[in-house]
Amino acid sequence: MFFLLAFGVATLVAASLYAVRVTRALFRITLGLAAATASATLGGICVDLATVGHQVPEYVQKHPGVSLAEAVLQGLAESLAPGVLGFTFLALAALIVTLGFYREPA
Repeated sequence: MFFLLAFGVATLVAASLYAVRVTRALFRITLGLAAATASATLGGICVDLATVGHQVPEYVQKHPGVSLAEAVLQGLAESLAPGVLGFTFLALAALIVTLGFYREPA
């Protein structure tokens, strides 16, 4: 999540710089950082899902009152946290870049 946070903030900064000073170089930097944010988002989700798959059987054994389905569903819900954060960063960056497109000279 720290990489995701760093890439997301960097993407927002780059998008803001692009919106203020519309240049091709800043747009390319923003796209590159957005790709890094998207990759970190998907990677975070994959790591979380793998952790759930690895930890749920042990968790269910230690907590007999919890069913396997309940533990898996809770784990899946928590695994989507990187997606919420990362895709929010990307949506905000897209909105800011759109402002840059609007300001771009015709």
